[in-house]
Amino acid sequence: MISIALYNLKGGVGKTTSAVNLAYLAAEAKKNTVLWDWDPQGAASWYCGVDESKAKAIKVISQGVPIGALQKTTPYPRLTVIPADLSLRKTDIELAGVDGPRKLVQKLVKPLSEDTSILIFDCPPMLSPSIEYVLSGVDLVLVPMIPSPLSLRAMRQVEEFFKNKKRSPRKIVGFFNMVDLRRTIHTQTLKNAKYLPLDIMDCYVPMDSAAEKMSHYRKPLTSYSKTGRAAQAYRAMWREIRSILKSCK
Repeated sequence: MISIALYNLKGGVGKTTSAVNLAYLAAEAKKNTVLWDWDPQGAASWYCGVDESKAKAIKVISQGVPIGALQKTTPYPRLTVIPADLSLRKTDIELAGVDGPRKLVQKLVKPLSEDTSILIFDCPPMLSPSIEYVLSGVDLVLVPMIPSPLSLRAMRQVEEFFKNKKRSPRKIVGFFNMVDLRRTIHTQTLKNAKYLPLDIMDCYVPMDSAAEKMSHYRKPLTSYSKTGRAAQAYRAMWREIRSILKSCK
């Protein structure tokens, strides 16, 4: 099983929309895919047409509820979702009372490896202990960024945080999202990024009005927009991600 986390310290960078679209593309590529929503807002679940589970998400930690009890099917073949809800705001409190909290998070993930090819986490914009445990165990952390010096700084902060940790993601890679080439700061940031000591993908996702309709349709952009700029960019990005994952092996 390959595990990928979408994460950034900053909010509003298209993290959730990217997680949803990449999960859809992984499933479309005939990979059994699980999208695990760790953000208490539950936006990734909602975009996939999945409502809150009757069993609150926090119960997998507080009461040992099997993760399979929360897993929900979606309208898309081979794509399932583990939905989030506001109970996840208590995650760090619950983990603080557990012996070996990092091992517990790893234990939660393990049952999914039996029939899952791709596991994608949508993480909230914070670096709490629970999110550190999730990120430290994945193969690839993808950091979406709006093209600006501040966004690049946020990615550097993530890399610096894990640099001296005993446990860290196998690879951290950034990509630019919601790119507007009419804006000077966006074009300059894209141009200068190749000179920085950061791993940044060649593909970027442009601004596209079709992406705004995800909230209206409650569907991944790539499920209803086949030729739009952002949809094509996500498809190119998925191909590049597959190449990155091969290099991780």
